[in-house]
Amino acid sequence: IAIVAFHSNILPIQLFFTVQGSLTRVPYPPLVEAMLLELIFELLREAGLRLPSRVGQTIGIVGGLVIGDAIVKAGFVSYTMIIVVALTAISSFLIPSNEMSSAIRILRFPLMICASIFGFIGIAFGLTILFIHLCKLESFGKPYLSPLAPLKFKGFKDAFLRFPIWTIRGKHGEKKHN
Repeated sequence: IAIVAFHSNILPIQLFFTVQGSLTRVPYPPLVEAMLLELIFELLREAGLRLPSRVGQTIGIVGGLVIGDAIVKAGFVSYTMIIVVALTAISSFLIPSNEMSSAIRILRFPLMICASIFGFIGIAFGLTILFIHLCKLESFGKPYLSPLAPLKFKGFKDAFLRFPIWTIRGKHGEKKHN
């Protein structure tokens, strides 16, 4: 959305003309296009979850193909936006945690609005607000982003890579106090 609406000059010239050619037939701004496709994708995802597994997967795939082709031929969305939303949908399945996946699915919509209003600056602003919010959260009395915020170098030994249990506990098995 940000590239199409604000920053199209970062695209190579041939890609720019291809993207602009696919957008000329669409009567909506990029935000409406993306929101429509995201809504359709979420409906297909929810429908697939409520059906038996084999039927749900088939409905999701066939529904996505049929609806995607029909909506582009009708001129409601461009092929470019179909590709972007499809890549976004596929990458959302890579998130291992269901709770994190749900949070990212919800945060996608406000960030799309930020991108449509201010471009890359809007995305940076939206992510900054999100980061500030995460810095203020606490879980069981501990900061949510600890040891990154507030910065504690002692906590980094288990932040990104889990060290053996003996580095956390003392020689006799008692827990070290940080």
